[in-house]
Amino acid sequence: MSYSILLKINEVTHGQFETIRQQLNSGTQESQSRILGEVLSEIACDIVEQVFSVLLIQNRQPTYLTQKSAAESEKVIQQIIGAVRKYMPWSIALFGNERLCPFVNYFSDMIKYHDEQVYVSYPIDRNLVQQAHALVNKLKNNEIQDMVDVFQTLIEIVDLGVTSLIREPKKCLNFNKVVDKTLNGVINMTAHLSYKRLEKMGNQVDSNAATDCVNHFLAFMHVDTE
Repeated sequence: MSYSILLKINEVTHGQFETIRQQLNSGTQESQSRILGEVLSEIACDIVEQVFSVLLIQNRQPTYLTQKSAAESEKVIQQIIGAVRKYMPWSIALFGNERLCPFVNYFSDMIKYHDEQVYVSYPIDRNLVQQAHALVNKLKNNEIQDMVDVFQTLIEIVDLGVTSLIREPKKCLNFNKVVDKTLNGVINMTAHLSYKRLEKMGNQVDSNAATDCVNHFLAFMHVDTE
């Protein structure tokens, strides 16, 4: 039995991506880089909002500290989205159609259809899925006192997504050293922001909120039947 993470993407945006991919594979001479960058930016922002809305989960009894924490989390999410909107179109615009072909086909292979919805999909290790389910059971039975351990698992799940959706696809484009260094810096910076925020949540939330956070990610996990 294998597992995947499924992240929903907008059907209209997906349709735009497919049109661009078909144009590129048909050998069109008209540059597709600008519009492709914009479409991928929209897809990426949809994914960021889905995944990192976990940062907005708080204890059910609101206090000044939880409100402050929510504001900090929202700021992190907006920083990540800002980086995506700035660097995704810029980096894609550097390439001609021929160089973009392998990239769009790689990304297309990550698209999955399920229950009449469109998703970006990538595999997740079975042990990590089992670990997440075990955490929910332990939280339910009050067997976890230190929530930091819970959020370390969530960081592992997020980092797997960063690798599958950003680090690996980026290799298809073979950026020059200067651009590659710039993008790696942006990726590392935004990933670090989210991980530090998740680590901090481990010291701020109770077991109920921690359970909500784990369930947030379990909802993305899907048993592959193919």
